[in-house]
Amino acid sequence: MDAHVHARSPGRDQLGFGSLLAAEFCGGMTQAVVSWQDNDFVEIAAEAVPWLTPLVWVRPGGPDPDDVRQRISDGAAGLKLHPAYDNFPADTAGLDPYLKVAEEAGVPVTVHSAPGPADPDLIARLAERFPTVPIVLYHTYLGPPEGRRRAARHAQRLPNLHLETSWCDSATVERLIDDVGPGRVLFGSDAATDGPQHFVRQPPNLEAGETYNASLLKLAKRLKPAVFRQFAETNARALFRLKA
Repeated sequence: MDAHVHARSPGRDQLGFGSLLAAEFCGGMTQAVVSWQDNDFVEIAAEAVPWLTPLVWVRPGGPDPDDVRQRISDGAAGLKLHPAYDNFPADTAGLDPYLKVAEEAGVPVTVHSAPGPADPDLIARLAERFPTVPIVLYHTYLGPPEGRRRAARHAQRLPNLHLETSWCDSATVERLIDDVGPGRVLFGSDAATDGPQHFVRQPPNLEAGETYNASLLKLAKRLKPAVFRQFAETNARALFRLKA
């Protein structure tokens, strides 16, 4: 179960729908949640294959909350925020109407985390305002290691924060599981940012030392089977309320 994938156009270029399919099959994925700023295209992509489920991309001021409600009613599994891409602070009050929609619908909110407007400290403030809404820190901070340590500390004190591990190598994943427990760490890949070869790219794209497939194999060997199953599948399936 891949908790973080994108499709922005047809074809096999970077973030293309064909590239996503190739990457996910190569990684052995059988289910994923997909997002991009063009919600209509994402819904079309999700309709094309039964194992993709859309998230609704939102930003302050758009789309209309009623449109978001309708998309969730039609099958979207949650919301996607990208404070860095859309240039807004992650704790802005402009997000409150969308967090209230998520709260009403009982769906999670995923948030790109990175330096600047997507800093984990800001995302933690959003989580504090909406303690019943599950919030997923995509990447668990896409930046220097100190940011990931701060993200983990926030997750330790805020039970509605979950950590997703795209671009984290296997050693980092193990540390995060040790820090916050096996129930709130999710596998995600950010495919197909590196095109169809995303899971096996050379040179390796995880901390310049591992491919996604090599990382998953290491974790399957080193973690207890039940913990690996939680990380690789059941945590995300439960959070997004998806059947196998």
